[in-house]
Amino acid sequence: MASVVMRQMKFTPPAAAAPPPGQRRDFFVYDIDFAGIAPNGTANGQIQIQADADFELQQLTHFSDIALAAQVESTRVLPLVTLQITDTGTGRQMFNAPVPIPALFGDGRIPFILPTTKMFSRNASVSFVLSNYDAAATYNVRLQLIGAKIFTYS
Repeated sequence: MASVVMRQMKFTPPAAAAPPPGQRRDFFVYDIDFAGIAPNGTANGQIQIQADADFELQQLTHFSDIALAAQVESTRVLPLVTLQITDTGTGRQMFNAPVPIPALFGDGRIPFILPTTKMFSRNASVSFVLSNYDAAATYNVRLQLIGAKIFTYS
């Protein structure tokens, strides 16, 4: 009988890249909630980027429900709601047309990772327009913008 030799492998996580001199990055989440978006209705909202730091958007998640109904894993809601995000600091929209939320926002376990991060300047406003294209359901939608605050100092 051949003996099996097992080696214990040590996992060494990759080293994080050091920020440039004069810069510090902290994990941060901006959240915006939309309650009771009626069938064929729209909702508007804004997030004000805080004055202390720029914000680098890296990932997107959402949690949605229908009229506050309880959910379990098998009844997770994929809202029939489109979204347009506008960076009012630059006047640029993030999408050429409103996109369905499930197409671009993951859930809390598996966020959507942006292929290129999006920077929002300190004090900028970020506006959101949601449109419910469901004929019957009233949705509550909670969006999370996950990323890093970028602090600069001299």
